[in-house]
Amino acid sequence: MSLRNKLFLSFIALITLNILLFKFVFQDIIIDQLKNDRHNQYQAEKDAAEKVRLNQLLRSSNFKDPIERQELEKQLPEDVMYRMVVKDASGNTIYHRPSQAYSLKLSLPSTTKSDLKVVAEYHFQQEPPRAGEIVVYFYTDDYDMMATTGVSMMLWFIYGSLVLVGLLLLALFLRWILRPVNELARVTQEIREGKRLVTFTYRSHDEFGQLFRYFGDMVDELRFSEERQSEMIASIAHDFRTPLTTIKGYASYIGSGRVTDLTRIQKQMGKIEVKTSDLEKLLDELQDFTVQSTEVRLNISRIHVKGFLKGIIEDYLARVKEAGLTFQWKLRVSNELHIEADETKLRRVMENLLNNAIHYNKPNGSILVTCDQREGHVLFSVIDKGEGIAAEDLPKIFNKFYRAEKSRNRNNGGTGLGLTICQSIVRRHGGELTVNSEQGIGSSFSFTIPFYHS
Repeated sequence: MSLRNKLFLSFIALITLNILLFKFVFQDIIIDQLKNDRHNQYQAEKDAAEKVRLNQLLRSSNFKDPIERQELEKQLPEDVMYRMVVKDASGNTIYHRPSQAYSLKLSLPSTTKSDLKVVAEYHFQQEPPRAGEIVVYFYTDDYDMMATTGVSMMLWFIYGSLVLVGLLLLALFLRWILRPVNELARVTQEIREGKRLVTFTYRSHDEFGQLFRYFGDMVDELRFSEERQSEMIASIAHDFRTPLTTIKGYASYIGSGRVTDLTRIQKQMGKIEVKTSDLEKLLDELQDFTVQSTEVRLNISRIHVKGFLKGIIEDYLARVKEAGLTFQWKLRVSNELHIEADETKLRRVMENLLNNAIHYNKPNGSILVTCDQREGHVLFSVIDKGEGIAAEDLPKIFNKFYRAEKSRNRNNGGTGLGLTICQSIVRRHGGELTVNSEQGIGSSFSFTIPFYHS
């Protein structure tokens, strides 16, 4: 499961748990508190209204007890926002009195009458001779509503739930992030210290698990490359030592003066020249790989496809015949077809593929060169009926320093860089080098070079 899905499902689970917790635990508690708050508010309003009415009646009655009236006024709840209105029998307002809390609230610059909401009103009818009505209006505002215990509990639950869900998600996120990060740091340190056989304890199938698989493949490739590089250095040392030993032996023998026969001297000098050519080929291959690694700019020119291939075929006719092989070619392209490419490097690819076809062919085998014009590209192929490549080696033959059947390659020389160089050249031209092979039957190497209609 991906990390994104884990976080999403965790969020849904936490929200669901929070809803269930509110539904079955806190809902009744909060609702009861809200009912209790409303009941207490109702009782306070009713008591205040009764006291206000009684006080007004004492003020307006013929019988006035100053002491009783003063005591009652002291009991009026001035911290409650209300307004008393006295109306006559015709409904006209003849007197009104606001509480201190009401007047104080309206005196604030940020408060207007529209901000205050009537939450209750009490009507008291007066009997003749002073017929009329006393109305007591009770007000509230957003602050008073928020200050009730039930609303405060609701807000605390909401804010607490948000904080709790956030902290739990953060804890889960940190757990899912820090564990693989620490694992990656540990493995990276081991690689830095030179260890190549590393193991991962993180086995999840999320994005980090995929990253670790890619990282493991990279480490395997690094180990593989280092092993092949060591083998290549040993092979190059061997491949250089063999011709150098031959050259040294013949040169020492000729230099000793014991050979006076000119024909024999020429024959030994010819062998020295052959061994020198072998050394030059090894050096050229190493130099080509260095050049390809530095991405030297291609020297693009207009190449006539048929003429290019016929020149290479003519150069290899004698070599293929000397190897005892049959050489055929099929050029299924237009005589006017040209491509834009680096001719020297493209020739390097064809020569490398032909050299491999010669080296790894069977006695009395065959080589077929084909060229086909396709939609937007030219397909070059070198097909041999040789030894073929083992299935386990096939995915690795384009890796640098890789040499299948090392003993055979050592006898034939080479650094294991030829196909790597060819693949780099073809890709830089916008094409792709592919191989099809079956051990004991033969191999087919093909590459494409795009062309553009003029």
